[in-house]
Amino acid sequence: MAMYDRLLLDVIVQYKYWSVFLLGSTMSPPVVQYVVPKEPTILAGRESVDLPGYDLWLHFVDNVHAFDGSIDIEHFHDALASTLQMYPHAAGKLCTTGGRWFIQLINSGLAVEAEDRKEELSTSFIQGDWVIQDDLSPLLSQPPPDAIIVNGSASLVRFKITAFKDRTFLAVSWHHTLGDAVALFRFMQTLSLFYQRVKPDFSPPTFDKHQYRTPEPSTSSDFLQLLPHLWVSYPFDELEAKYTEACEDLGNLRWRFHDHHLNALHSMLSADEEGYLSRHDCLTAYVVTLLNRSMPRPIRMVTNVANFRRVEAHYIAGNVAGNVIQNIPTGTLPFNMRGIAIAVRESIVRCRDQMFLEDWMAVTSDIMLATANAGKYFFFASRPGVMTINSNVAIDWCDAHFGFPDSSSFFTTGISKFYFRPFKSNPTLCDGTWRSRKGSIDVSMGVPRVLKAKLVDRLALDFETILYRSPRDTEL
Repeated sequence: MAMYDRLLLDVIVQYKYWSVFLLGSTMSPPVVQYVVPKEPTILAGRESVDLPGYDLWLHFVDNVHAFDGSIDIEHFHDALASTLQMYPHAAGKLCTTGGRWFIQLINSGLAVEAEDRKEELSTSFIQGDWVIQDDLSPLLSQPPPDAIIVNGSASLVRFKITAFKDRTFLAVSWHHTLGDAVALFRFMQTLSLFYQRVKPDFSPPTFDKHQYRTPEPSTSSDFLQLLPHLWVSYPFDELEAKYTEACEDLGNLRWRFHDHHLNALHSMLSADEEGYLSRHDCLTAYVVTLLNRSMPRPIRMVTNVANFRRVEAHYIAGNVAGNVIQNIPTGTLPFNMRGIAIAVRESIVRCRDQMFLEDWMAVTSDIMLATANAGKYFFFASRPGVMTINSNVAIDWCDAHFGFPDSSSFFTTGISKFYFRPFKSNPTLCDGTWRSRKGSIDVSMGVPRVLKAKLVDRLALDFETILYRSPRDTEL
């Protein structure tokens, strides 16, 4: 029997047959197959992967990849089995007992759902080529209504492949305890390479997590003021209503900054060449001033979700399959654009100091563990006068292209008030040819609906003036 036949569970789950009238067509019932890791996995002999407090981000991340071609389902299953051999924690179960959290390594089968909708166009579900979409739920694999994540049998990763007339979509729902955006990207990149029959040439992940010391009470007191995102928590069953209330009357402000816009902005703020400013610092400063020119209560603080894998310290493993992130606040911001950019850069530099970062993570881990053990989770609502940034610009999600490098596109969802999310832009289809938007960034932010039109008008004016709009923008 072939290796693939031994590893793919011989179970095909047919959903109850159902038909939905949509755009004049009848959809075929989806089919689910289960894929287990190839053995031995790189964690063979281990029973579990411990989860320190800083790994306890207890929610799913939903992403969708799209291609102008078909995905071979059986070949995808084989590639997934090989990927799970390198990432066996993804085939585990999330458990807690006696205050300890861990992923039990049981090599369970992960569901891969396949749906044939080749009589329909994907444009019924996707809004243009914007990275941040309003709703991707029809493309996602939905968990069973009785699924229990903690100490239950629910999977930590789900997949769904949907074939439309024009494109194929691969959706992944990834539990955040498995790792941050970098860990997920490496997982998807590995899966893409195995699907293309290419062996990854980067180091396999490590699952050894650093256990920070329990902080002294004085250290916790000193650092708590720097961790506003951990101030408010609620029982799990109350969070959905809280987020629904917080997102009422919000609109999704989308805009695209091309390479020459970002260069113009960076040149404008770095003219005297005193000190380093990244293009991202400058973009952040511009967006803060855009908001401050448009509403009576200004943004006076920025919090920046940042990855610190590149910091050289004994407690950091750059290839760890885990969460290596911190939420960095600035102090009170000045009102001028350059001053804001400098404040953002200085806050990042300060928080990357080895000793400072170690204390920071010790306090963060301690709070997150205590909160999870109390059966609560954090409520990341907007605070007055604060803008939060969660940037994925450093990640080229389209690089997980499964053999379709030109048309590979990436989509995700999620907005909240003044939650600023920049991503690399997707390619665009022009006259039947895919064109890269190299250097361009899609930005998205939840803003009050009454404010959205004013912000759009100011953006348009700025693009005509200080950011030097190019005639090509209308094409892209």
